[in-house]
Amino acid sequence: MRAALLYLLVPVAAWGCKCQLTMSACNEAATTDVIFIGTVEAIEPSFLDSWNAAQRGALATLNEEAARAEKDHSAAGFTKLRDAYLKVFPDLPEEHKKRLSAAKSAEQLNDLFYWILDHGKRIRLRVKTVFRGKDLDDDDEGSTVEVWTAFGDCGFAFQVGETYLVYADDDEESDVMTTGACTRTRRVSDAGDDLAYLYFVKQDEDRAGRIEGFVTTDLLYQRQLDASHYSDHIASPVAGAVVELKSSATPRYAAADEKGHFVFDGLPAGAFTVSAFTPAFPAETRLLAGPKEVRLGKGACGFQVLVAPGSGGK
Repeated sequence: MRAALLYLLVPVAAWGCKCQLTMSACNEAATTDVIFIGTVEAIEPSFLDSWNAAQRGALATLNEEAARAEKDHSAAGFTKLRDAYLKVFPDLPEEHKKRLSAAKSAEQLNDLFYWILDHGKRIRLRVKTVFRGKDLDDDDEGSTVEVWTAFGDCGFAFQVGETYLVYADDDEESDVMTTGACTRTRRVSDAGDDLAYLYFVKQDEDRAGRIEGFVTTDLLYQRQLDASHYSDHIASPVAGAVVELKSSATPRYAAADEKGHFVFDGLPAGAFTVSAFTPAFPAETRLLAGPKEVRLGKGACGFQVLVAPGSGGK
């Protein structure tokens, strides 16, 4: 029975993770303790590395030893089983390794195995750039930090050698940083939207505001929007619509992408209006929607949906 439980490790870990909340780059940055770019140097224990091709073979070894231990109840048989666990987890934190070494029964080893899974993976990263951190600043660039993430789908699948934008929470009592699949942690190569916003957070906090939104022809768009989950798309988008941002400064313009999404970064606190024009703007100045007012505090996030006529101006 114990061998069967271990064999179920991989399928169980693959269950989907349901995120209760997902946020835009702007909102997540405002609520996250630590934000930095780092390159992964190590994942410990390596057995829990999602990209470790040897994981299944190591699991098979544990299953074989567990099955053998069910028949061989001698002290030597148990020692062999415990040694198999220690071989699979050579890079455990010292306190975890001591608990494995001190186990007195196969049942304790089995419990410790799942206890290790529950504690997740320790990721060691070389810091490249710091955007925010309670105990992390520009002086720490080039140093290493440790971030923990869960094993399974709720954890983030880091790879050794890859560089990431990391959003982490810092627990003051344990002094442990954690991240996961429900944060905006991602490869730097996939983090363009976040990096555009974080540039201003780092370089000019007085102009770190962002206004984003959508242009759509769906009058009932609110049915599709979920306040708990950020989305980068909307029903019936008006791709190519030109969005005008006006304030006391010079107007700015952005074309809505294929998902109808638009964004303006580098904004100071103040009052703004957004309007949507046909893709032919400025040769054609036909207004599709707006103006709609958006007010920003310092470094705040603004959101607006512009509803255009059903033709979408096409």
